[in-house]
Amino acid sequence: MKKHYTIKELPYFERPYEKAEQYGVEVLSDAELLAVILRTGSRDKTSIEVAYDVLGVSKAFPGLLGLYHTDLPELMKLDGVGKVKALELLCVAELSKRLSRVSIPDRVRLGSPAEIAMYFMEELRSYESEHFYVALFDHSGRLIKYKDMFRGTSGQAIISTREAMLFALSYKATRMVILHNHPSGDPIPSPADDKTTKRFYQACTYLDLVLDDHIIIGDNSYISYAENRLFEKILNHKGEE
Repeated sequence: MKKHYTIKELPYFERPYEKAEQYGVEVLSDAELLAVILRTGSRDKTSIEVAYDVLGVSKAFPGLLGLYHTDLPELMKLDGVGKVKALELLCVAELSKRLSRVSIPDRVRLGSPAEIAMYFMEELRSYESEHFYVALFDHSGRLIKYKDMFRGTSGQAIISTREAMLFALSYKATRMVILHNHPSGDPIPSPADDKTTKRFYQACTYLDLVLDDHIIIGDNSYISYAENRLFEKILNHKGEE
């Protein structure tokens, strides 16, 4: 009967620890990185083989992104992945979201649309339904607070302008950026997105708030209304409200 394989029992040139030490962790493949976390395989598979199974756990989102779209029971179905390993993998996925937006609070400022999009990218792109975020800034552009305010089905989020305005006023914000994701991965704005943007722009104007941008997050991509001068387009549009 075969025993559990460890990374040290692999051929030298296949050992992720040794490769990382000699060349740096950036040379490791996705499977090798996961193998380091898994540490051991099963009776029939090496840790790297188990890592490949983990990368294929989500059929809709193959690869590392699949860790955002799986859960504890699903991971535990894999040969060589028990409860502890499954929880460790889920923690890695959560850490990646948090690391993507870590910054010193006093230095988080309203920068370019690309900077704001990247700050929220990993969190928003991981959702399978639409989530609508409101990010609040003070007069000097420092981030005060952000909130996942609304979420919906794969195609639509129910958005209350009133609740968002109350949120902004409660923190005495002077500037606002709204963001939401498109689970399809395509960030191109829809007519509904245009209407939502126009509502928010008008509501902010009435309350002496500045709506700096509406950013739509896709799969490692984004569309910014400010960057693409879409505010002018929707504000001048005379179609149905």
